[in-house]
Amino acid sequence: MELRTVYIITIISNNILYVNVTIYEVMNMLKKLMVLLSLIALSASAVYATDVVLVSDNYADQTAALGVANVLNATVVTTTWGIYNESVIDEIKSLNPDKVVVIGGNLAVVDDYIVALENASLTVERIGGQTRYDTNANITMRFQNEFAHAYGNATICVAHGMDDISLNETMARVRDGHYLVLLSNGTNLSVEPERLHLRTNKVEVIENPVYSYNHSAVVNRLRNKGLNVAVQNIPEDRVKLTIQNRIRHMEMKIEMLKEQGINTTELEEKLNEVNELMNQNKYQDAYRIVLQLEGEQMATIRLQLHAGGHGKMMGNANMNNMGNMGAPMSHQNIGNAGTPANTNAPMNHQYENTTVGNAGAPHINHQNMKDGGMTTAQH
Repeated sequence: MELRTVYIITIISNNILYVNVTIYEVMNMLKKLMVLLSLIALSASAVYATDVVLVSDNYADQTAALGVANVLNATVVTTTWGIYNESVIDEIKSLNPDKVVVIGGNLAVVDDYIVALENASLTVERIGGQTRYDTNANITMRFQNEFAHAYGNATICVAHGMDDISLNETMARVRDGHYLVLLSNGTNLSVEPERLHLRTNKVEVIENPVYSYNHSAVVNRLRNKGLNVAVQNIPEDRVKLTIQNRIRHMEMKIEMLKEQGINTTELEEKLNEVNELMNQNKYQDAYRIVLQLEGEQMATIRLQLHAGGHGKMMGNANMNNMGNMGAPMSHQNIGNAGTPANTNAPMNHQYENTTVGNAGAPHINHQNMKDGGMTTAQH
C-alpha cells in the first residue's frame, strides 16, 4: 500500500499545528473509532436480563409483589384483574427476563399468561392461593430466605387484607424501605412472625381511620410476644385522595364496559352517589359504596367480558382505552404515597366472593396454619 503523507491541520491557541500521518495510520484510526462507536451503541441499546414479577391490580397481591421485586431486584408488570392483555406479554418479553414470577391465582392472573410466557420459552413460577391471605402466606414462606438476606433487621407491616386504602399505604412503605407485609383479617395474621427466619425490628399496624377493622386483638397478641408494635393511622387527606383516585379509575372501567355495549346505568348511578358523598365529606359512606361498586364491576368483567373463561375480551375493545389499567408498570411506580398507582384494584381474589369489600374478612383458623401459612381450605 502506498504510504502517502497527510497533513492534519488543527488550530491551538491561534497557532497552526501540522501533524504528519500516513493514509494507513488514518484508516487504522478510523477503524478503531468505528469499533468504539459500535460498542457504545450496543451498550446503550442492550436490555439486560432480569426477573419479572407479574401481578394483577389487586392491592393485596400488588403489595406482596412489590416486596418480592425488592428482594429479587426484579421489575413488576401489572395486568388488569381477570383480563388477558397481549401488550403485557410484549412488555415482559421486551425486558428479556430470565424468569417470570406470577403472583396470584388463575382468576386474578389468567392462565393465558402462563401459556403465552411458556410459549415464549420463559421460565414461569406461579405463587398463589385460594384467598389473598393464602397467597400472602405462600409468598412470605417461599421468599423468606431472600427477605432475611436483603433486609437483615426488618420491619413487619400489617394491613387488613380487605382494605385497599391500608394496602395502598403499605405499598408506599414497602417501596421506600425494608418492610415485610403480612395480612390480617382483624384477628389473625397470614403468617405469625415467629414462624419466619427473620430478625424483626418493629411491627407497624396500618389503620384506616374512616373504615376501621379494629386490629386491637392482633396488636395485643404481638405485644405479648415481646414485639415492638406501633399503630399507624393513615392521615384523612391521604384517605380522601385514595378514594378520589379510585373513583377516576372506576369511571374509566365504566367507559370500557359501555364500549362493549353493556348497560352501565346502575353503575353510573352508584358512582354519582359516591361523588355526592365525597362532596359532603362523608368518606366512610363513600368508601363503602366504592367497595360495592368495585365488586359489581369485577363481576361484570368476569361474566360478560370473558371469552371461553380465559379472560380475553370479546369484541374489538381497545385495552389501551381502559385508562392504562392493563398497562405494565415498573415496581418503582407502584404505591406512590398520596398518588395511588392502581386504585382500581378489585378486592376479591381467586375464589373469594365477588361481593367485595365485605368488612367481615375470611376467618383464619389459627389451628389450621401449616408451614407458616394457611391451609388450602376455603376460609
